[in-house]
Amino acid sequence: MAGTSKEDTGVIQKGFLKGDYNSLCGKLTEYRTDPELREARNTVLPFVTGLRFSSLLIYEMRKILKGTKLKANWGVIIHNKDIRCSSECDIIVHENDTDAWDGQDDYDGPVMDFHFVPKDKVKAVVSCKASCITRIDRRMKDDVVKLRDYVNRVWLFAECCKRGKVVELRKKAIASGYEKFLYLYLLKPKGVGCSYNEGVWFKFAESLKALAREGEE
Repeated sequence: MAGTSKEDTGVIQKGFLKGDYNSLCGKLTEYRTDPELREARNTVLPFVTGLRFSSLLIYEMRKILKGTKLKANWGVIIHNKDIRCSSECDIIVHENDTDAWDGQDDYDGPVMDFHFVPKDKVKAVVSCKASCITRIDRRMKDDVVKLRDYVNRVWLFAECCKRGKVVELRKKAIASGYEKFLYLYLLKPKGVGCSYNEGVWFKFAESLKALAREGEE
């Protein structure tokens, strides 16, 4: 970009990142704050709403990781010395191409894109919760214990949580074995509205870029 300094380029990139964040939040918050849409959302299978959230997150992560050696995909981790796989991982951040079920480019609109990633190629796993998290429950604790057999970095990413609960949730998530606790936006009391926190998103993006820089120095 002629006549643009490195600092200016950073500001421009931050602007794009902010725009993507606002767009992502907009696709999700309307189903939290609009009474009719919220009621309709509650009739959809939790698996489907969860898959939508993690898929939207994957698309944005791929933008952030573009041009690096890392990819973001839904799938499982293959143990290097055994014929066994981890439990399903909402998002795996990993190196190189992988084997996949129904995710090949020659399909006309593949229905699924499920990847099998060797353990030694995995950088991190993002465990997604398409809900307003109020506590770190037993299932979340069990999930991270099982995944730590395959990867050291497991990040818990909630769609939203209530204002005033972030510090407590982060503390309990880390105590349970998660490396990070992240959320997309905050839900105001009684579900009357949402507030965005782009700072959390910027830190998430920088954490992804830091993973990509590992081993490059």
